[in-house]
Amino acid sequence: MSNLIELAKIITTIHDEPDNIFICSGSHEERCLGSIKKIDAAYKANAVFLLKYSHKNDKREDHLKEMRHRLKVVGEIKEFSIDEGSPIPILSELLNDIKQYIGSGESPKITIDVSTFIKWHLLIILKALDFEGLLSKCRFIYTEPEEYITELFQPLSFGIKEIFSIPLFSGNYDFSKDCLLAIMLGYEGDRAMGLLENIDPTECILFIPKPAYHPEWEGRTEEMNKEIINIVGESNIRYIDSRDPLLVAQRLKSILNGNYSKYNCLISPMGTKPQTFGLYLYWATNPVNTSLIYSAPLRHNALFYSKGIGTTWLLPVK
Repeated sequence: MSNLIELAKIITTIHDEPDNIFICSGSHEERCLGSIKKIDAAYKANAVFLLKYSHKNDKREDHLKEMRHRLKVVGEIKEFSIDEGSPIPILSELLNDIKQYIGSGESPKITIDVSTFIKWHLLIILKALDFEGLLSKCRFIYTEPEEYITELFQPLSFGIKEIFSIPLFSGNYDFSKDCLLAIMLGYEGDRAMGLLENIDPTECILFIPKPAYHPEWEGRTEEMNKEIINIVGESNIRYIDSRDPLLVAQRLKSILNGNYSKYNCLISPMGTKPQTFGLYLYWATNPVNTSLIYSAPLRHNALFYSKGIGTTWLLPVK
């Protein structure tokens, strides 16, 4: 049973009280405007934190301009410019400002739109909030894409620039144990294949989102990852919820804490944003010898961006 709540309108956490902070991220994807366009006319926040990435992108700049226009009536806007490859200094500043704006209140009201956060940045933010005891105090919202604008089965990215352990997510690696690579697959078959070739694990599990966001998308992940599936074998496919972080965390625990607990486990989040959220909830249970890794793409496919604004969900935290 899903724990998700569909949001047709964004209202304050407590009626007639402004949120402490509303946090969102600008993107070349139109869905960065999803929650912004659903904000109720009466919604207010003491501060709006707008994250933007430093590399140049004309579509993102157009969306940021519209976000500023819509959000200026919500609250005072503070912008954070993030270097995609080196986010920790700015994310640390973000966390410090969050603590400043909530003060010593026991019931902070923080709303965070994670729709277009970079996945490994999202994991760092979640861990920082959790460390400060704020994770359960936040509302996390997520807007799906409506569709993708190209012929089906074109990859989201090409090649791998680098593979690295996600900061703060390096587990205890036991060199006496074999390696298990678990990949949460998305629409980047070349990138997944490159990860497998570079890691060369003893065993590999492929997690495929199911159900897909839309019925007509069923089978798309399998088609776009058919090369790695042919090598790893269909017997090593596991299906995992695409939207509900709690179901994702439960599924990961049930699979990885069983027969695979004898391995050093490397997990790569290449699936949906809610799955990345669920991966954090699993990681927070302190699985033994588990590290999270990220493969940065060599370049993105400019023709395969998402289009439109889909459904907006309130993601469960616990």
